[in-house]
Amino acid sequence: MTRANLATLLITITLTLAAAEIGLRLAGLSFPEFNRLDARLGWAPRPDLDGSYATEGLSEIAINAAGFRDDDHARNKPAGVLRLAVLGDSFAEGREVALEKVFWKRLESDLAACLARPVEVLGFAVNGYGTAQELLVLEHTALAYQPDLVLLAFFSGNDVQNNERRLDGHPDRPYFVLQDGALLLDASNNQGFRFAAKTHWTNLKHGLFNALRMLQLGRQGYRRLKGFFKYRDHDLAGQLAAGLDPRVYQPPTDAVWRQAWAVTEALIAEMRDKSAAAGASFWLTTLSNPAQVHPDMALRRRLVDQLGIEDLDYPDRRLAAWAVTQNIPVVTLVDGLRARAQRQNLHPHGHAGFAGGHWNETGHQWAAEILTKRLCQASGG
Repeated sequence: MTRANLATLLITITLTLAAAEIGLRLAGLSFPEFNRLDARLGWAPRPDLDGSYATEGLSEIAINAAGFRDDDHARNKPAGVLRLAVLGDSFAEGREVALEKVFWKRLESDLAACLARPVEVLGFAVNGYGTAQELLVLEHTALAYQPDLVLLAFFSGNDVQNNERRLDGHPDRPYFVLQDGALLLDASNNQGFRFAAKTHWTNLKHGLFNALRMLQLGRQGYRRLKGFFKYRDHDLAGQLAAGLDPRVYQPPTDAVWRQAWAVTEALIAEMRDKSAAAGASFWLTTLSNPAQVHPDMALRRRLVDQLGIEDLDYPDRRLAAWAVTQNIPVVTLVDGLRARAQRQNLHPHGHAGFAGGHWNETGHQWAAEILTKRLCQASGG
């Protein structure tokens, strides 16, 4: 190939890529990297970033100025407004559906209608967070917004494991440990040269990635193919159990799991105490795992038999019973979601082609309806 031909080829490729980049921008298509590393929390969403999310379904994501998937809110609570702060992980962040469809965002209008007063719900949930990170968000951010009520959305599918380093092993997550009955923060993952170097590298890499729509589109295509091949051979039962440790469905049988549960309960109690000290009531709601609420009763029974357990509700029963001893109001969603799933023959999790994963619009709607009823009853509405 002559130099002239090579130059022509390079110019053609460059112009083609530039045209494709311009076309993607005109079409408004972007799949950015929403999260960045954070020295306190391990990772956190990038403030004021928006784009599309298409891992499960397709939705538009906008991160507010405070760094959470929500609208912007004033720090000072408006007079006469009932303000709720919601903490959780990816289930509460709800990237799989539009923001107005997420269960806690639905609570704004539903509770306002029930209580006949303005209601403002602030979302502080972040994908991948464990209870330790949620406690840090509560203490350093959420309470500054003067909530009247703090709601912890607990996903038993992995939240217990996330709170114990030996079960979770995430290289960037901060953990708490119990020492003489007191919680001590172990932030060693987020200190030192390794984390600082990784932060600089990922900021550089993600900065380039977020600037080029062609790279984003290519990675999105790769992720879709990877997900397809990862789960294509899973039967329905395998899809429902995908990514979850079945040991969460039974009482802990070793010291590591007992410690995980002890730390989890201590973290929730600490969130209750921090909320009370700031003048806010604290509520706990336990969400659902895909297997717990599938409408096929026979399938759920087979899963129970395969796992050799009594049923799929151990974590929810345990937390509900413990919350009573701690004077923590608790809303256990599993029973209500399962009853609706069976009655309507709908599954509140997953999407076309995959029955596991997060709540779909139906799941968020049902959860909002159940929570609205309980919160209204407690408020005299």
